[in-house]
Amino acid sequence: MTEGLQGLNRASHEHGIDSATGLPGRGVLLEKLNSLPRDLDVALLCIDLDHLASLNEAMGLSAGDNVLAEAAKRISTRAEPSSFLARYGGDEFALLIENVANFEEVGRIASTLIEELMRPYLIAGKEVFVGATIGIAYTLKSQLGVAQKLEATTIDQALHHAKAALSRAKVVSRGSWLLYEPGMTPVLGARLHLETELAVAVAQGQFLVYYQPKASCRSGAITGFEALIRWLHPTRGIVPPSEFIPILEETGLIDRVGAWVLRTACQQLAAWDLLGHDRLTMAVNVSLRQLVDLTYPESVKAILSESGVPAERLELELTESLLMQDVRQTEVLLFRLKALGVRLSIDDFGTGYSSLAYLKRLPIDTVKIDRTFVQDITTNPNDASITRAIIGMARSLNLSLIAEGVETEAQLSKLVAEHCDTVQGYFIGKPMPATDTVALLASGWRLPPELIGRPTKTRTLLLVDDEESILSALKRLLRREGYRILSAGSGAEGLELLAKNDVDVIVSDQRMPNMTGEEFLRLAKELYPDTVRMVLSGYADMQSITNAINQGAIYKFLSKPWDDQGLKDNILEAFRHKELSDENGRLTREIGLMNEDLNRSNKALAVLLDEQARRSLVGQTALSVAQQTLHLLPIPVLGLDPSGMIVLRNEAFVGLGIDEDTISSLVGTLPSWPSTEVSYSDHVDAAGRRWSLAGRNLASSGHHSGMVFVFFRGVPHE
Repeated sequence: MTEGLQGLNRASHEHGIDSATGLPGRGVLLEKLNSLPRDLDVALLCIDLDHLASLNEAMGLSAGDNVLAEAAKRISTRAEPSSFLARYGGDEFALLIENVANFEEVGRIASTLIEELMRPYLIAGKEVFVGATIGIAYTLKSQLGVAQKLEATTIDQALHHAKAALSRAKVVSRGSWLLYEPGMTPVLGARLHLETELAVAVAQGQFLVYYQPKASCRSGAITGFEALIRWLHPTRGIVPPSEFIPILEETGLIDRVGAWVLRTACQQLAAWDLLGHDRLTMAVNVSLRQLVDLTYPESVKAILSESGVPAERLELELTESLLMQDVRQTEVLLFRLKALGVRLSIDDFGTGYSSLAYLKRLPIDTVKIDRTFVQDITTNPNDASITRAIIGMARSLNLSLIAEGVETEAQLSKLVAEHCDTVQGYFIGKPMPATDTVALLASGWRLPPELIGRPTKTRTLLLVDDEESILSALKRLLRREGYRILSAGSGAEGLELLAKNDVDVIVSDQRMPNMTGEEFLRLAKELYPDTVRMVLSGYADMQSITNAINQGAIYKFLSKPWDDQGLKDNILEAFRHKELSDENGRLTREIGLMNEDLNRSNKALAVLLDEQARRSLVGQTALSVAQQTLHLLPIPVLGLDPSGMIVLRNEAFVGLGIDEDTISSLVGTLPSWPSTEVSYSDHVDAAGRRWSLAGRNLASSGHHSGMVFVFFRGVPHE
């Protein structure tokens, strides 16, 4: 079943009319069965729509509801007029046929229904195919032999047996119908029993919240916890989430339980605050049903307000597959959640099928590297490369990083070296009750400083040989050379040391059990490409060694027994080669950073120049418009620069017919421009006439050096 995927209120169709199909719900069906005479021959068909969950994932829940409504119409059309049809669950219908004539008639009806439901559905202009599987139970005791009567289905058992037949059909013959036979009920019975126990568990509050700590790779301190639900079963004890979370989602109970987990986690965060741990964060997982519930952001807001926890300290975790259910609806919901101030993270990153375009488009804050990549990060080059790529991608998108499933020192050291932000896993702490978190926080627990802070850089040499005497001899020979010397008795030990230390040069034997030197150095090249790798051996498969040298896995091949001075010279040369390579890499990175800075500066300069050009164009346009406006004004205007030179005479002024001598005389009689004023009005006598005028300095206040425009009001008079 995928009842949990339909986004419907279970109560809306259990006891009344189903809102999606208009059919009676489960409660009405049960009442109908209970009201039938006990000796009536009936057939009950449980009809399950195949692949409806996939349709919901691809096209959204509304598409699924449209298919349900259309399927209900098709079943009603093909069923007997006297039949009773109900929607029993998320993608299940129940068809009750009374007064059954014979087996063949019911089989014919079932086959017709399957054929009808397999026809395409037109959804949003597209043809989609769903199909159906049917389980059938009979109460035809009159047609059973005496020996079979003990196995006959009663009306009380009809629904139970039809569902058992349906479960069996979905396993062995999906897309067909199957008649109930004894022996089909145990598996379904266990499932129904578990559903019943979970309903009781929700009602009685049998769930617990455990908290798994997360620690910073920089400071080593605990930065927050992830809230994880546990079921404290009365007889079985702690039940793992994998056994009950899917059923909670399918039955719709996850809504209630999820809200309880979120409220409990926020209350715990507030309790830590009272103890002085007021910078911790809390991560809570979000299920599919919650993600498609349009009221979910309001529920989160209410719980945050109730607990008094700042929204930015709550992180909601979503899996990649959840994000892809309905991208448009998910995007809207995530932005609504983001508007509350909460942080959003993608759990199990790299195991789903999300697009990086969506990752850039959605308001995600954090990426969690899945434990499947962390598990073999120190031994599997592919996992190491994927982890490195995820970290690089997250950095470029300004996302925080959490690596989960960290269980060893080597894994932690490798993640620290790759610049991961935060780690989570059994090495930091297992999920624990709230009381244990208080003790953990009070202890001031931190990651071991030697694992998160790499030692001061010195020339570090790793010697790998399965013979202890060879290792001892090499250490005696090289101890006065000033190297930091590490040693391992096998390739596996060598990989552990490489994960924990910044190694420059590796010298490895070739003939070692489980892993040859060539195999070890090939892995070292993939995992730690900056190391310089050499083989020191008295025996070698020269072809494989030559191939490894040609492919860059081995820098040099040295023979046993060795010449002391020659060996020291070769190792010193390897260190110099490494240091030259490091320096080239450093310079390349610095040049790259300088180029990035230069590119940013050039882009900023280009933006500035574009803005200046735009402003200049706007200024020129404004000046041109102003000049045209002044020229067209019906009021005579004379424009002067600060030195008194005439720079503008508009058409109205020219129309006064004043000759040049009179204009010069007029300008000469204008009062000197006041240094403390920006405007004035006056009357001026010139050329035997009195002029009414007003002046304005258009420069900014305090700087009277701008252009002066003299506005002559009215006409000159005697």
